[in-house]
Amino acid sequence: MMKFGPPKLQCDFQVFGRQHVLREALHSPESRLYHSPDGGHLFVLLPHKVLSFLRLPSQAPLSPSAYLEKSWAAHSPPLSALLFPQSVPYGWVLTLVWQNGRAEIWSPPRSALSKGWELLQSLDLCNSPRARLASVCSNGESLVWCEERPPSEAKLQGPSGAKIYRYCICQRRLVWEGELQVSLGNMKIVLHHSPLYHVLSSPSHIFMVPDCSLRTNGAKLLLVYSPQDDRINMATVDKGLVHSKSLSECECDFKRLVYECLGYMTSQVTVSIRTFAVTVSGELLLMDAHGGVHLLHPDGMIRCICTFDFKTLAPEVRVGIQLHGATLVCAVDTMLYLIESNTGRLLEKKILSSDEVLLMNLPEADDIHLLTKAGIYSVSPVSSPLETGKMEPALLEMVYEEACKYYQRRSLSSAKLTVSELKKEGMFQAPIMLSSILSNYHRAEKAKSKMYGDHTNTMTNELQSCLSLEHLKAKIINMPKNLTEKYCENLIDQEIVRLIHTDLDRENLTYINSLFSLFPKAAWKSVKGNLQFHQNGDGRFIVRATVDLWKRILGPLPVGSRESYHNGVSPLFEVICESLYRFKPKWLPLFVQQAQDCSGLPWSMSNKDNCEGVPLYKRALAVVSKGKASTTANQDCDIEIDILLYSGRPQAIIQAIHMLINLQRWERVIAETKKFSRLSPIVTKDIFITLLAEFVKHRHLDSYINQLCDICPEEMTPTDLLRILLQNMPVEQDQPFCNGGTPLTVGLLKPLFNKVIQNQKAQHMKSAAMTFSPSTPPETNHSFVNGDGLTPEICSVPDIYAPNSC
Repeated sequence: MMKFGPPKLQCDFQVFGRQHVLREALHSPESRLYHSPDGGHLFVLLPHKVLSFLRLPSQAPLSPSAYLEKSWAAHSPPLSALLFPQSVPYGWVLTLVWQNGRAEIWSPPRSALSKGWELLQSLDLCNSPRARLASVCSNGESLVWCEERPPSEAKLQGPSGAKIYRYCICQRRLVWEGELQVSLGNMKIVLHHSPLYHVLSSPSHIFMVPDCSLRTNGAKLLLVYSPQDDRINMATVDKGLVHSKSLSECECDFKRLVYECLGYMTSQVTVSIRTFAVTVSGELLLMDAHGGVHLLHPDGMIRCICTFDFKTLAPEVRVGIQLHGATLVCAVDTMLYLIESNTGRLLEKKILSSDEVLLMNLPEADDIHLLTKAGIYSVSPVSSPLETGKMEPALLEMVYEEACKYYQRRSLSSAKLTVSELKKEGMFQAPIMLSSILSNYHRAEKAKSKMYGDHTNTMTNELQSCLSLEHLKAKIINMPKNLTEKYCENLIDQEIVRLIHTDLDRENLTYINSLFSLFPKAAWKSVKGNLQFHQNGDGRFIVRATVDLWKRILGPLPVGSRESYHNGVSPLFEVICESLYRFKPKWLPLFVQQAQDCSGLPWSMSNKDNCEGVPLYKRALAVVSKGKASTTANQDCDIEIDILLYSGRPQAIIQAIHMLINLQRWERVIAETKKFSRLSPIVTKDIFITLLAEFVKHRHLDSYINQLCDICPEEMTPTDLLRILLQNMPVEQDQPFCNGGTPLTVGLLKPLFNKVIQNQKAQHMKSAAMTFSPSTPPETNHSFVNGDGLTPEICSVPDIYAPNSC
């Protein structure tokens, strides 16, 4: 697991010119900080002024013209954005865009011969003077913005459309005619009749995030626009990609764009987006109002990285997020969170000395850089105290040993493969390449070879895990006793992470079983962190495991492990269930429920591979039965009942309700029966007959007679009801329908018989309606002989439960 050092002050703005002006500007509480893409200029945005500061030493002339000061009147429209579009091949330029669409393009001083800051062009982005910019970004040499158009120009019908769908997404290209001449190209309308969107740019895509104040169906969509393909991908925070459509098919109209997925959107819950940022690699980071951080790819696929508990966080607190390699960096108020993006595990939590932090997006930087009003801070990974030269031989030897095991399992020869033979053979290129990468991993020359860089980028996580594991093992050798337990937990955690991300062969599965057996508490902490077990605000249990982890948890047993399943080696699913049952038993049924949901996905295993077709809930019940000796009977029964109920299987539900009946928990019996009565007629009939038999035997269910009537099956007849009553009548009760004492009385059975007779009437009316057509209504004046043809709907039934009829 990667470790980071404390934030270090890298630059306190002493290297920038005009110190007295800079200190005065930073002292203003309304000031905002920006930096140029190359880090050579610092910008301070005040309410009606922009100031630039040059980093020293610099090739630019140290004259007043090297510093930009741009002011505007207090009654002027506010500044919408401060952008840095690229002018290929000249470099970046500064673009100031105001809310009314006016834009100014400034060229910075680039050499000692330049005149300083020069205004290249002042122009209007919008065609209409009444338009207002809501959001703007730069995409290479283009400017993309969302503008609000007046209702008269938007051609919208109805008051609701005029208020919501009067925005337009536009694009204009900056046309360069030399280094100091620039003009605007023709306006391209990406979308019109659109709700309010915030636009952000990556090198090749435009992300559109809906405004959190909107509550329309269209505002639930995240849009990703590809200028090259002229196509928009539509996604949601919960489900990811919803639809993809070419703009030529919908004529750039937002309503036509989302028309095909409106039915789906009505069932989706609107998720408010708190903050967002574009990563260096071109994805979009999102944080919703509940603290969930999501990563949206340009193809519309989305993944939840982690979830913060920000219930008490005020809306005005600024939150910044950014992705630095495989580490998610989140600055919240005065706290800095460093999270592993692949697993969602918290790596570090550090306190900052400033509450206004801007995460600097520097592609070439190895460290995390933070821009604050006190200066520029950096957070670096902690290097190992051990020398790399001493570590490399052990790591390289481990690579070859693992390669020997891999090739030996797949070899048709019975001869044992050794490390020396593996190194001599030229056909085994994979371990040779890996050892070459590993031996040069810490060297400064690693950036010189492009091929080497590609290999290390692919294997960064594996290499870091391998190195940190070896460093930790070396530390434990000379560790004090009071710290040994902590580092052992860390070691076990890394071992489990390594194992669950590799192929679970028989050897690895045995190793996992031993870790959970010897170090149960440390193993539980590890599996809880890696699978991200937690409960959200409404008490719902969530497992944020990746698809690959679910594959390994629910995958088939490795070859050679089936015979050892009953010999002390359990599958990974049982191992996790045992850990849950020991440390968090209430989560076990919910975990089994989510596992069953994931087992129905297309990538899941077949029934033959799933422990010979045994359902997951039965495998979990076997774990509970195995561990009953260490817990109370009531707790075990509750867990078993919940596992059976959450399984959703009819026979399991019947078994659970029978267990509740045996425990005489009548209130929950009735509640669960009503809940699952619509699941299957088999469940309803079995439970009704069982409860009716209990109703005859004792008086504990007398107060639930109305609920018992509600679940009475429609096909139940009075004859069936009487047969069930007589079959379950206690032997010592000679006169069951008497009025004294505690036995069953006719008055108690009256609602139940009335319900059965009503059901019979309803069935006869349905059959009569199907027999006679509407054109020939049935005759009503019949004479009946000896009761033939007598039916409930045309002959009144006397009340046999009346007091004078006994």
